[in-house]
Amino acid sequence: MKKLILCLCTLCFLSSSVFAADAQKADGKAWSNTLNSVKKMRTETQSDALLTRKAIQQQRAELRKERAEMRAERARRKAHHAKLMAQFEELTAQELTLRKQLESRKAEMDLLSGSVRGAARQLKERALMSPATAENPEQLVALSALLDSGHFPGLSGIQSLSRMSFAAMASSGEVTKRKGMWIGEDGSEHNGTILRLGTLTAGFVSSDGAGFLRPAAGGMLEAVSGDLNGSVGALKDFVQGKRIDAPVDFSGGEVFKRFEKKSSFALALENGGFLVWPILLAGLIGLGIAAERFWTLWRIRMCPECKMEKAFVWAGRGNRDKCASCLGTKGSTPTCRVLSHVILHSGGTLVSMEKGLQEAILQELPLLERYLPTMNILAAVAPLLGLLGTVTGMINTFQVITVFGAGDPRLMSGGISEALITTQLGLAVAVPLTLMHHFLERKVDRIVADMEEKGTTLVARLVAAGGRE
Repeated sequence: MKKLILCLCTLCFLSSSVFAADAQKADGKAWSNTLNSVKKMRTETQSDALLTRKAIQQQRAELRKERAEMRAERARRKAHHAKLMAQFEELTAQELTLRKQLESRKAEMDLLSGSVRGAARQLKERALMSPATAENPEQLVALSALLDSGHFPGLSGIQSLSRMSFAAMASSGEVTKRKGMWIGEDGSEHNGTILRLGTLTAGFVSSDGAGFLRPAAGGMLEAVSGDLNGSVGALKDFVQGKRIDAPVDFSGGEVFKRFEKKSSFALALENGGFLVWPILLAGLIGLGIAAERFWTLWRIRMCPECKMEKAFVWAGRGNRDKCASCLGTKGSTPTCRVLSHVILHSGGTLVSMEKGLQEAILQELPLLERYLPTMNILAAVAPLLGLLGTVTGMINTFQVITVFGAGDPRLMSGGISEALITTQLGLAVAVPLTLMHHFLERKVDRIVADMEEKGTTLVARLVAAGGRE
């Protein structure tokens, strides 16, 4: 188009020049040449314009075709979008309906899930204690998957649990003999013949000997340590078919440990935990105090009746010097010391003599009751320390249950031993300390009662002999 416009402008310009030349009567030959050139340029321009027009028409046709295709694609996609929206609305309605159904049946599903997981938990605990698990350790993994709280068991999980339950029931009535591997007492692996009697017990027979087996971690079997008490020969004879009965170990080896390792006081202290030592310390201190108090109080003797009668006779006659000489200058017993103190206040009134009597008794009481409150406190603290040990042991037990479950009681024995031993030891310390404190306290009460009785009698004799009120 630009070329066509340029040609037209040139043509106009040349035409103007031609007209100007005609007007001016220019040279004819120059005009003829110029005219021919212009005509040639016009022809070329018209040809180019024709080609350009054809190209434009072709491009316009292609654009119209492309526009038609795009409109058709747009219509197709719009129809597909409408179809998808309809499907989306339909699925949304279905989802809402399913959610309502799920909410209405959630309680049933929770109950079903809880029942399945409870059964799976019980079956896993039994599997951990069963020697048959070593023949199929994969069931522990399957049971752990069923116990996953974030996953609903579903029909497949229920069917798997049912199959494992029936398999466990069947294995409880089987007597199997196979070649296998177990963990020896030294921790190394051994191979030989493994005998399983249902789910009660398992044993091994190899070139190294024979013995019982019990379940270990990971579905393995481990040898039971301890004195087998003559069961090895019977186990070998049963495996070799020489006898029809076989020894059975229901305890998982604990009975043999009892035969081999007798319980002792030191072992009990070791199993009791660190709180055993404060309880023992309280007991030793309390026994030391009790021994000192028994030695001190039982050495105290009452004043002889004849000596007291003489002192009362002289007091009734008003002879204080003779009365004091009968009692002694310092007094050999607490009662004599109290009476001597009363005689020192005999010159005063009745009130002053009674005050002197109370003062003398109060002076004697600290020596008589020394360490008894401490002994009473120790008797009260010992069971509290035992209770603290019980709580600590139970906490340890529940921590073990949280990590390992309740399938293996041996894992919980440490916490239970600590709980029971500390309580037992605390009570064993508190009971004798409480009894001894009671006996000592009664002894002090008898001495104090004797001092009050004799002191009151002396005051009365002195008043009757002429003392002033």
